[in-house]
Amino acid sequence: MPISPENSPPQSEPSRWLSSRAASTRPFYVMELLARAADREKVHGASISMVVGEPDFPAPEPVLRAAQRALVESKVHYTHALGMPELRQAIARDYWSRDQLEITPDRIAVTAGASGGLLLVMAALLNPGDEVLMPDPSYPCNREFVAAMGGVVKTIPVNGESGFQPTVAQVCGAWTPRTKALLVASPANPTGTMLNPGEAAALAQCVRDRGGVLIVDEIYQRLVFEGQPKSLLSLGDDIISINSFSKTFSMTGWRLGWIVAPKAMMVALERLAQNLFISPSALAQQAACAAFTEESLAIAQGYRKRFREQAGYLLPQLQRLGFRLPAPPHGAFYGYFDVSDLTDNSYQFCLDLCDEVGVLMTPGRDFGDYQSERYLRVSYTKPIAVLEEGVERLKAFLNRG
Repeated sequence: MPISPENSPPQSEPSRWLSSRAASTRPFYVMELLARAADREKVHGASISMVVGEPDFPAPEPVLRAAQRALVESKVHYTHALGMPELRQAIARDYWSRDQLEITPDRIAVTAGASGGLLLVMAALLNPGDEVLMPDPSYPCNREFVAAMGGVVKTIPVNGESGFQPTVAQVCGAWTPRTKALLVASPANPTGTMLNPGEAAALAQCVRDRGGVLIVDEIYQRLVFEGQPKSLLSLGDDIISINSFSKTFSMTGWRLGWIVAPKAMMVALERLAQNLFISPSALAQQAACAAFTEESLAIAQGYRKRFREQAGYLLPQLQRLGFRLPAPPHGAFYGYFDVSDLTDNSYQFCLDLCDEVGVLMTPGRDFGDYQSERYLRVSYTKPIAVLEEGVERLKAFLNRG
């Protein structure tokens, strides 16, 4: 019979349904800022955002045209769990043309963004209780990818003296019998700093000597300001690299990335991908096949140049206002600033900036716990004219009575 209010089952307490994992997952603190900014804008007008790690450009035209063709031709069905063969081949060719690295397509897995790639890697590597080392500060979701697979995050506190990258001595000192992997990023979020070749090689050997795995997030590798550093896959076939179309090609919402892993892992990655995701987005893959064309790569190079120009404007301006930059970024679109000369609470500082002048920056607590009250991240993805307005508002904030 129909369920009426009189005979409906008692409502459960929603919090009783939730897992301990859900309860312990940390929020993005910047989301409070964005909510406050939205309320503020109703009265005071637009904010100046220096928070979002998203390019302020469209995807390259060849990518858009390829997506349109795929829709017209209805090429949007399931693909192989590890991605379309033609896309895996295109990625492999790009490693050869850019870095002279012979990466075969059977070592490449196309994924639902770099996030999907990291989840697959952690699922393939970790047993409950296995440790993964990573620097503090680092991208916050990395902690959750490990925890979601039953792993234990062990952070290494880093600072500007090492470019916010872990040293060999730190990794060796932190390694225990339970440690399975070291996860680093180069360039890194939130700092934009890189491992130099010597440091990277030493870290790879340190991990190798202990029977562990080095996982490298390289999603910003094409956004390095000077030179064209090789992928850290050049350090050996045992390295796992995570990459993405999001940052280089301004394809954040397309949710497409890839893994390069040792051949011995690929069967496991395929099984996991089949069960967890079935396959990456067919439309995004069809579009991404055009990302490595000469035209798309030239557009992406133009984007990189713009980011470098925007960094060249904003970073010195902030330093003149008392924001200290312990380690200048080598790439990406972030600066990680020490604001301890201006405040003893970077989170409250960010809230006040939002409320009083509508400038949005990301507090250090989003990226870890080590000295997080001293730091904030500034993103310079917006045009210089927008950044100039942000600087003027900052001056007014800092000069207020």
